[in-house]
Amino acid sequence: MKKKTKLLIRDAFLSTILSSILLLILSIAFINIRFFNPLHKAFSDFSFLDIFYSEKFHNTDKVNSDIILVNIENHDREVIANLLNSILKEDPKAVGFDIILENRPEKTKTDTFLAKLLLNKKVVTTFETSNDSLIFSDPFFKTRHRSGFAEFNFKTNTAVIREFIGKKEFNEKSHSSFATLLAQKYLSKKQWEKYNYDERLTKLQTIKYSGNYTAFPYLSLDDFFLNEDKPILKDKIVIMGYIGSPTGNKNDILDKFFTPLNPTSAGKSDSDMFGSVVHGNITNMLIKNDLMNRVSFFWMCVITFICMYLSTILYMKWNKKYKISYRTRKQTYQLVFSVVLFAIVVWFFKNDIVINPFPIVIGVIIAGSYFKYYKHLTRYINTKRKWKTYLK
Repeated sequence: MKKKTKLLIRDAFLSTILSSILLLILSIAFINIRFFNPLHKAFSDFSFLDIFYSEKFHNTDKVNSDIILVNIENHDREVIANLLNSILKEDPKAVGFDIILENRPEKTKTDTFLAKLLLNKKVVTTFETSNDSLIFSDPFFKTRHRSGFAEFNFKTNTAVIREFIGKKEFNEKSHSSFATLLAQKYLSKKQWEKYNYDERLTKLQTIKYSGNYTAFPYLSLDDFFLNEDKPILKDKIVIMGYIGSPTGNKNDILDKFFTPLNPTSAGKSDSDMFGSVVHGNITNMLIKNDLMNRVSFFWMCVITFICMYLSTILYMKWNKKYKISYRTRKQTYQLVFSVVLFAIVVWFFKNDIVINPFPIVIGVIIAGSYFKYYKHLTRYINTKRKWKTYLK
């Protein structure tokens, strides 16, 4: 190997280490310094992969007949109790009761009837969290032992629901999410162990959306009670919850969230998906073992460092060879690199691998600017001692 090549490899490596330290310092500052907080919040609520969904690069019209949504609209407990009773008669595998029953001093026959139905082993109920408190339904209904938490990712600084966690500790006790309990009832014990969900679901997962409520069979109260025979429910997962009044009402914002399926990918104005439908999408992932694979922090660091290192080699060679056109070449390279990287990331995303491209792009840009400081550093070192370098 030529002497100049060896010097180039060494200088590029040392320069990349210095650039990486700067990237790390900027990352810490970006997260922690108050000045950067508005920027941090803005970027945390944006992902270019949202465009992948909102522009319908992904097929979101596929119907999943294993999960059926039933809209409770704004009906009272008597109607909801009769609905749950009718659903259980059709012998589904699991029923998700995505409703918090508030405490009322006086209990009625309807409450007693509903409490009895909720004791059915097929029924999964839900609870909410507020700071360190867990908010269950009225204790009269005895739902705590089969309740899953309704929240998805517990990131208070993000409005768009992109991730979920299946198992989490509250007050030193482990709890499962609503969707996790539904999937656990649907899958056999052998399947559950094979998928290693007890371990995998303790980690944050990216939601692979199948679509909005129209991607699932759904029924309103009128649809449900007009048909006496409902064989479609047998051996299925039924999720009872609020999905608008009337069903799918775009102007209804009750229990509604922003998701990557929002047709407006930037500057979202209206939330687009009801909570019960988000639970349906997560449950769909779990029963199909269709979880996405997230590139770990360690490998993100390795990939970023390699891209910065190879780019620095290129920058140093061009800086030495092309004095006039260097800046144009560097900026053109950074643009092409970013476009190609985003295309690769989208391809990986289509194949269920999630990579965050922004640290890589920022690292490559920093490397292009920071190696000149390394050049000044080598000149300073040469005033103290002899230091051979590729840079002049």
